[in-house]
Amino acid sequence: MADGAFKYEDCLLKHHVRTHAWLPLCKRRLKTIRHTSTGKKQRRLRYFTFCAVGAIDVLMLDVAKVICRSESRGFDNVVFFDKSPEFVLETQKSIPGAIGFPGNFVNVVLLEDLDEDDVVDATSYLSSPTDAADEYLVRERQRMLAKRHSFIQRFPFDVINLDLEQFLFQPKHDLPGKIINAFRKVFQWQQRPLINGDKLSGFSLMFTTQIGPPDITDEYLNMLHSNLQTNIDADASLKDCLTKYIGHADLNKLRSEHFEIFFKLGMPKIFASTLMEADWYVDSEKGISIFEFERPSDCGPYKILHLVMDVKRKEPPKEKRPPLTHSAVAQKAYRDVVRKIFCEDIAVVSDGNIDKASLQQNLELIKSRRKKYYPEAYAEN
Repeated sequence: MADGAFKYEDCLLKHHVRTHAWLPLCKRRLKTIRHTSTGKKQRRLRYFTFCAVGAIDVLMLDVAKVICRSESRGFDNVVFFDKSPEFVLETQKSIPGAIGFPGNFVNVVLLEDLDEDDVVDATSYLSSPTDAADEYLVRERQRMLAKRHSFIQRFPFDVINLDLEQFLFQPKHDLPGKIINAFRKVFQWQQRPLINGDKLSGFSLMFTTQIGPPDITDEYLNMLHSNLQTNIDADASLKDCLTKYIGHADLNKLRSEHFEIFFKLGMPKIFASTLMEADWYVDSEKGISIFEFERPSDCGPYKILHLVMDVKRKEPPKEKRPPLTHSAVAQKAYRDVVRKIFCEDIAVVSDGNIDKASLQQNLELIKSRRKKYYPEAYAEN
């Protein structure tokens, strides 16, 4: 495999999350698609991911028959990002036909683009410029715009797996942070129609981040604090949940003495609020399920959080509601989701509570599927 292979591909803690969180979520989404699809031919599930070269998540869904390949175009219903063209090509050997985009996801999504609402032909940006000098920086921007428009044209997706494995809040970025702003764009593009003109009534979302960073700024902390305080002010029962959990309901004390708990309460709510802004909301039936595990590193152990949720479109949608009005169903669901975040335990995954033998067996099965598509990777030297 290429040097770009995911360092923790064989991590059984991560694979527990794949099989016990990601896979059930995707199976439910496929069931919903089949239940709501019209016509003789069932629509295939559309999947966006940061799969790394090994593409374990895609192959897992292939083995489970959640992702259905085209007879002629393979994994053309899978879209992914990776760091470089070389990594994209290497990944496509494991999942042939998948649509890969090289480059920095956040930078591509947030590129200033006056034609964003009129995406028609991405290739038009590859022609020689007519209103600017034909020089490297101009051509590079044109290539970025072509990439961006091609990416937008792939929307919407039934499942989005934002497995960035980095900090959501980065000190060098102004509030609310580049990643949050990129997610705003993604959720906006999820409102685009399918090829047949239909719009998604919902989608499934996975998100992975680290707790932190250690040098998180006061601006981000204040944002989390303010969001939590607003919820507590709106629902007095949340104080009881917080008191039962940590012995008090003082957010200042929680912030200074138990940052991890403070973060785990505040961060998912920022995510839910970002969806609400884009006229989506988290389905309150299951709410936001959170899985946590710890990893070692040269700088000391750090904790990873995996969030999974089903998302629904607000009804009626914004364009059919009077100005400054909201979906009552979505508002109630948001309050219910917040209450679950405050009152329900996070699933802590550790070596002591996973079935290592079963997970390893399943991981080997998935790798054998890769061998089917990319036998050269397993050829003897």
